[in-house]
Amino acid sequence: MSFPFDFMHLLYENVIKNLISFWCGAYKDLHHDGEPYSIDKTVWSAIGEATATSGKTTPASYGPSVPNLTEDGVKLTADMYSFWFQYLGPVFLQKVFVNRTVYQHFVELVRLINKCLQFTIDADDLMHIREGFIQWVKEYERIYYKFETDRLSACPVTIHALLHIADGILFLGPVRRFPFSNLDNQVLAHAQMTQIKNRYNLHDALSLTRKAGRTVNWDYQIPDVSYSQYVLVSPRKANPTIPDSLLTKIAAALVTRFSPVDTAASQDLIPVRTMKQLLSTFAIESWGRLRRLEGGDTMLASELVNLDSDDRRDATFIRYEPLVDERGRSHHGPTQLRLKLQFGRLTHIFLLKVPPTPTLNINNGMSIALAVIEECDKPVQHSSGLDIYFYSKTKSAEVVDITTVKALVGRVRWGNKWAVFDRNGALTQTLFAEDEDSDI
Repeated sequence: MSFPFDFMHLLYENVIKNLISFWCGAYKDLHHDGEPYSIDKTVWSAIGEATATSGKTTPASYGPSVPNLTEDGVKLTADMYSFWFQYLGPVFLQKVFVNRTVYQHFVELVRLINKCLQFTIDADDLMHIREGFIQWVKEYERIYYKFETDRLSACPVTIHALLHIADGILFLGPVRRFPFSNLDNQVLAHAQMTQIKNRYNLHDALSLTRKAGRTVNWDYQIPDVSYSQYVLVSPRKANPTIPDSLLTKIAAALVTRFSPVDTAASQDLIPVRTMKQLLSTFAIESWGRLRRLEGGDTMLASELVNLDSDDRRDATFIRYEPLVDERGRSHHGPTQLRLKLQFGRLTHIFLLKVPPTPTLNINNGMSIALAVIEECDKPVQHSSGLDIYFYSKTKSAEVVDITTVKALVGRVRWGNKWAVFDRNGALTQTLFAEDEDSDI
């Protein structure tokens, strides 16, 4: 075993499950009415409904859809608890507790779990985990145990076990190591399926391999070193019909690309009208998916891939990081470029095959891949500092190079705003990669 206390069962199927039981007033036979951690039943019901709909707007790579956890008889798996606690909980619980301290205590546990799941953990991280859980347990006792003997059942051994997580990591390595029991279960399931196929002659009916006639996704690696981390994936449409308004935006993006970075005056730019004329000489293709290599996501273009099926998970909202000029609309002084964190819906992916074009100083031809994105308007980071942002609406589409596109994000509607949550960062490499068709 990689850990003195199995991390999955300790956190997701014990501590977190028990906290939820406290909040909805169902933890053992303790008195919960009027306690600062108690959530009103009407509010809890609304949280359950929002949870059930969140799967539709969350990519499958983030984990399974979580059902309405307030309904009787609903069974949640560890990965469902994990997803709800790390991404949905911080959104839904922000203003539901009478005492703000309860919410801050919950968020601190989210931070500690995130720290434990980092791809790399150094000595400072380990010290943070050790001291963090000590303080968290002390605050837990104050909020839930309240140092009352008749509430002693609020302190099961799993709460004490949190104090030993740092030692487990120190002596045995990260909590994700040695997944042999999981691998053994997969081998067992495969052996059982093989026996069923052989005994009942169900090789064809139970085959999990791709059958003849099924559509096969194919991809294209752009022959340019700047796109080495990206692959375009079918469906592909040659010579697509592009509205004039979108053509103008594509032309404007190309003007920015081929104009000198230090251009200060608008008269020094290539005219957009000229660029639109040059576009007519380019071979243009529209692609339905963009895959980022080396463990990255597969992102869908909403205007080319069918998104109407009831069980489809939304894999069109992305995080992207374009370079923007800090001068804004001012034309005075040198250009000051910086990366800007943005979110939005990916609507189109265009591949432009540019022939030799002296006007643009292109002698041998080249390929340019562009993404059309409806930007989330003025996203505001969650007050907790977690990778969660709120927005109310999207802006009109903008055109950027695909190298600015970084990853898929999930969303959930809560009140009159959308919350965007981003798993990408220190945790990215600790997640299992989903099949490329899982969002389709």
